[in-house]
Amino acid sequence: MDSDTDTPSSESDHPLHPVVAAFQEQQPTYILSDGNRFVLFGDSILQQSFSQNVSFAFGAALTDIYSRRLDVLNRCLSGYNTRQALRAQPLCLPLPDKASMRFLLIMFGANDSRIQNSPGGPEQHVRIEDFTSNLRHMVQHPCVKAHGDNVHIILVTTPPIDERKCLRADQEKYPTLGQTLRRTAANTALYAQAIRDLGEELQIPVLDIHRSMLAHAGHDHLTAPFPGSMDRPTNPTLQSFLTDGLHLSGEGYRLMYGELMTLIEQNWPESMPDRLPLMLPAWDFQPTWKVDGGIQEPEWEDGGWSGPLRERGGNPPVGSEREVLVAGQFTEVLKWVKK
Repeated sequence: MDSDTDTPSSESDHPLHPVVAAFQEQQPTYILSDGNRFVLFGDSILQQSFSQNVSFAFGAALTDIYSRRLDVLNRCLSGYNTRQALRAQPLCLPLPDKASMRFLLIMFGANDSRIQNSPGGPEQHVRIEDFTSNLRHMVQHPCVKAHGDNVHIILVTTPPIDERKCLRADQEKYPTLGQTLRRTAANTALYAQAIRDLGEELQIPVLDIHRSMLAHAGHDHLTAPFPGSMDRPTNPTLQSFLTDGLHLSGEGYRLMYGELMTLIEQNWPESMPDRLPLMLPAWDFQPTWKVDGGIQEPEWEDGGWSGPLRERGGNPPVGSEREVLVAGQFTEVLKWVKK
């Protein structure tokens, strides 16, 4: 139906509920919360962490555990190196006047560490010194600083690779490749170390998935030859963490998820999911929904929205599913209720 001739449905002859209207008018404020975000900014390894084609999806699990507490945003860019990502960063992060950002998780390096001038597709390689500089600019970028000092930044190391799996996957994609490796375990390790060094320099926590996977694969030090190298026997444990030798399998994402939650617990325990207030009250918490003490769904009466849609003061027990409505959570809803 043409929008110029649309009429209200037969079930309702009144205008849109004001909250719905706010969304349709593209109001800048996120209505149901204060806009806390958990932003994932990385390459295809992080972008694919929401995929349902693996047995465990890191991004989906993170979204689930922070459900109604933080909004997890996938702002990842498949194929990008840090040079490209740095240019795109301002377009990927929320503006501070639209939404706050509690976490920023940055994961790049898989493309930067591709061997320089290797065949197959445009050049992706970025020298280590430039890679480090790009990451430093990312964490210190004005679009991050604009959110203040309360953003929890996490750097993630490049995972180890399996050269045999990578070669097979590359040969399928580029039949003329021959036996040329586009990525090596040793070179990938150099970029992982650069991330560790930068984290130490800037006092930023590092999710060291590279070290963790190597440890599980029986390699408890950071010297070559690494598991996954052609110079070492095939390592089934490492291969179980990787689908094509580069991207993570469900087990790889599961390990990464566990390491992330441990890191958050160690560095920002107050930001663990069970210690953050629930966004909006539980459906069956009766004190919240009583007309004389909480909120009531407004009704259309005499040409306007009515109903005692009010806030209830007080601070709820942190992390409780049976919490009293936090004062201020319905500020934006109240703005659109016509008396």
